[in-house]
Amino acid sequence: MREKYKKIFIAGVILGAVIALVAIFVMKDGGSSEKKTAGPEDVIIGFTSAMKEGDFEKAYSLCDTSSMHAHLDAYVQLWETKSAKDSAAFAATLKILSETAVEIDGVEEKDGVCFVDYTLEMEGDIRKCQASLKKEEGEWKIAEITSAN
Repeated sequence: MREKYKKIFIAGVILGAVIALVAIFVMKDGGSSEKKTAGPEDVIIGFTSAMKEGDFEKAYSLCDTSSMHAHLDAYVQLWETKSAKDSAAFAATLKILSETAVEIDGVEEKDGVCFVDYTLEMEGDIRKCQASLKKEEGEWKIAEITSAN
């Protein structure tokens, strides 16, 4: 009989710990189960990361595809051409891409458009860029990327 109460007590302690952990995580998230919207900086970092990794589905999802369609298609075509030709050269290219650093230099919002200035650095080569983002259905989407160099 004593063994039965001991098992019930242990089960109660475990259940109480699980409930406490769930409560802590809910309070940490502000009690909201809503999806948090990525800010413009997060979108740029996510986009460049997706492009470096060849995750084009994710890259497309972060863009206004009507205005970025040509940019993305050209990059995808180049990626596919390079990957089909020489696997050693492509592997070297992937290594270089993976080491590309992204630094956000400034963010400015005007008339519903957000401009993000950022720098890409790859093997000592520095490229200044500016992306314009617009909100689509409450989410920031890249509308255009221009190079400042």
